Amino acid sequence: MAKYNERLVEKIVRLIEEDTYTVGEICDALKISRNTFYEWKNSKSEFYQALEEAENRRDASLAILARRSLREQLDSYIVTTEKIVYTDNGYGEETIKSKTVTKRKVAAKASIIKLALVRSDRKQEKKEATALPQRQDNPIILRFPKEVSQTEAVKMMTDFRNVISRNDFTQNSDNYETANINDYISIKV
Repeated sequence: MAKYNERLVEKIVRLIEEDTYTVGEICDALKISRNTFYEWKNSKSEFYQALEEAENRRDASLAILARRSLREQLDSYIVTTEKIVYTDNGYGEETIKSKTVTKRKVAAKASIIKLALVRSDRKQEKKEATALPQRQDNPIILRFPKEVSQTEAVKMMTDFRNVISRNDFTQNSDNYETANINDYISIKV
């Protein structure tokens, strides 16, 4: 069984970051068994952490490379082809008879454009799904007259939430009355 040391961990981390080797290939190159590798991973928290960080750096660099590649695919590009025709000059040597250079503009493939759009849509959906409700940041305070029972106040709050979720309320300043704040109970929604 190989002896665990910092130098060996650095080599493993470097190979993982390169993303050209499997765990089996890394173990073969460094003369350790797969069982030893996984035993270290499970028993040594610093080794596990180093592997996680290496994988995160590798994934980040691959994501950058993928985005650049996608960008190049989305941008149209110029393809240059050169055709040279040689002829024998009679002395056993070849000379250039003609040279044709063709340049053409190539547009992005539809599959690449679709991939970019689908990825963008998924990212937007994920953002919307993880967005916190505004209610937590800006609580609504409802005030009820002190004569209203707790049960009635809860029913009114539920009705109020339903109206807000349907967005069919109107703001009409004629319906508001000014009163002394001490005449009401306040409940956060």
